[in-house]
Amino acid sequence: MDETDWPQDPKLNMFREAVWQLSLDGEVRGWVTTSVMPMRSLPFFWDKQEQMWTQVHWVDGRHEYCEEDYGPEWYAVEELRHGHFSTWDPAVDEEVDFDATLVTGAERDRLWTELNHGLEPHSRS
Repeated sequence: MDETDWPQDPKLNMFREAVWQLSLDGEVRGWVTTSVMPMRSLPFFWDKQEQMWTQVHWVDGRHEYCEEDYGPEWYAVEELRHGHFSTWDPAVDEEVDFDATLVTGAERDRLWTELNHGLEPHSRS
């Protein structure tokens, strides 16, 4: 897909190849990685916009499947922007609202590489 003329929403810049630390009661439980990609939107496939993909990675090494988020609602974007992220926690078998903190600098770079955003659980060795 040619992305050269795709509009980029500056409000999504903080989510482009980003890592967010997930914690609960001060304990790190995992990370959520985010990426932003072009998409064609309904009802008109010629409308160009962006979508965000999130992927949860647990401290025990498990990884969830990627989930997509897009406007106008932007549920995951709004949660992360407000410092939290809700997802199903397999450790307690229920939905949990985690504190989410943007990771920056060298730690972000290390985690981005290590977590391998976008590689689905069934493709990991």
